[in-house]
Amino acid sequence: METKRYGRWEAFEQIGSGGQSEVYLARRPERSEAREESRTRLREYLDRDKMAEFAQAVWEYARPDRTDEVGALKVFKLRSGGAPAEGRLKTEIAVLAENRPNLPKLLDANESDRWIVTEYFPGKTLFDHPLRFKGQALSALRAFRTLVETVAQSLHNDNIVHRDIKPANVFIRQDGRLIPGDFGIVYLPDLGTRQTVLGERVGPWEYMPPWADGLGDELEKVEPNFDVYMLGKLLWCMVAGRLRLRREDFLEPQYDLTKAFPHASDMYVINSVLEKCLVTRPEACLPSAAELLQVVDTAIVQIEQHRPVKDRDGNLILPCIVCGTGFYREYTKNQAARVQMLDEYSRPVSEIRLRPFVCNVCTHEAFFAPGYPEDAAGRGWEPWKVD
Repeated sequence: METKRYGRWEAFEQIGSGGQSEVYLARRPERSEAREESRTRLREYLDRDKMAEFAQAVWEYARPDRTDEVGALKVFKLRSGGAPAEGRLKTEIAVLAENRPNLPKLLDANESDRWIVTEYFPGKTLFDHPLRFKGQALSALRAFRTLVETVAQSLHNDNIVHRDIKPANVFIRQDGRLIPGDFGIVYLPDLGTRQTVLGERVGPWEYMPPWADGLGDELEKVEPNFDVYMLGKLLWCMVAGRLRLRREDFLEPQYDLTKAFPHASDMYVINSVLEKCLVTRPEACLPSAAELLQVVDTAIVQIEQHRPVKDRDGNLILPCIVCGTGFYREYTKNQAARVQMLDEYSRPVSEIRLRPFVCNVCTHEAFFAPGYPEDAAGRGWEPWKVD
């Protein structure tokens, strides 16, 4: 595209577009000025036949821009109907100007000309990398935790609700942290003005909760659980490697992660998180990202320490300690094994019956005494340890 200037910023590549705005890669003023100086030197060196200096000036002008030399420039559109772009621009500036932790840095803005510049994330968004965490429950949870922590600390602690959490609005920072973006329809309790008109949706319909199904006249009732629901949708998208989940249907066969990845015990842990977010009634949803953060931390520990979980039918799922991928199921085809117990002098004492379990991946067998592993799981799980 032909370069266009917004203040001292030079837009040179479109990197995104939506109903309310267009986003461009823009050179910082310092980089634009350096390129212009290079052009001036080029003309001088041609006149003086200084080829080495000419080559250096060509390189300085034409070399690829570094990440620290560009920003993401968002130009808000004028739109007939719906809320005015100016209101969304002011909302985004109001949030980003406070320099809250782990939100995009605001580099420049011009309200009258309807544009802002924020830091650029070369890793782009989860929408651009839908397969990055596919089938990787623990990696997805660890990355997801960084986003939940940011929403809890930088937004929900001040009763700010994002309302637009989806793969296209979650950036991937170079250190792997997930950063929320696009704050045009954020709910600010003290803003005093509505960013959606009556009858207009207050969030992306594919991701927002059913109890807030898109009417702007419900803006005053927006609660942080609105974001919790959307975060649940995002976690499912990350692990499934897909961009959309129909409503709360994460347990339906075509969407159930335990069916998509039948050999991975960790998927039952993911479902245990989703069931606290993807619900039909607001009172059944976790109230805010702070509570979700605790649930995510528990889920991470469950996977890291190979703790058991229960499936939707209440059956215990025991992660395999040998292959680390599959999980044990009770092997009901065999009768319980009989084991002779011995005392310290190797003399027979008594006989016990053991329950055989087998891993669905590596077929490793494990044996438990009657009452185990359910009893052990209920008292704080330590694999294979008998009191």
